[in-house]
Amino acid sequence: MFHYCNPGLVPVFLMEKTRTKAIANEVLLKETAMLIAEGHTVTHLVRGNSMNPFMVDRRDKVVLSPFTEEELLPGVVVLARDDMDRLVLHRIICRKGNNLTLMGDGNVVGTEETSTDRVLGVVTTVIRKGKKYSCNGKVWRRYSVIWVNTLPLRRIVLGVWRRIAL
Repeated sequence: MFHYCNPGLVPVFLMEKTRTKAIANEVLLKETAMLIAEGHTVTHLVRGNSMNPFMVDRRDKVVLSPFTEEELLPGVVVLARDDMDRLVLHRIICRKGNNLTLMGDGNVVGTEETSTDRVLGVVTTVIRKGKKYSCNGKVWRRYSVIWVNTLPLRRIVLGVWRRIAL
């Protein structure tokens, strides 16, 4: 059984619990995209703070899955290349035709632009502290709608969370 994890700039391909091998991000993500296109799911370790407080750096994992273009709607979290060719794991906040606007949950300003053909996978499950949360469940969907629509309050919520998390 192979597990694919993406810890940011130094990706790791886990073949056994005791052995790891560093693989360049481009190689790992090319393989990830290929596996998803073939219908497989791929699990990646969350790296970075842009999806805080709900996906925490080096603690949580996401399951990336195949998708249809019709599924790329506001509220869905995707792994995609933005228009500057950066790889981001962010939430779709707006869709106009094939153009997507993405924003990290932990961001209060700044968005990324991409298109539907630059999406590598859709997050279908978040594994937080070992517990699985389906992104199709009522709780996750409700959270997504509330979080996207409370952008003005996000700064306050994130400020409190950062103080508590430290």
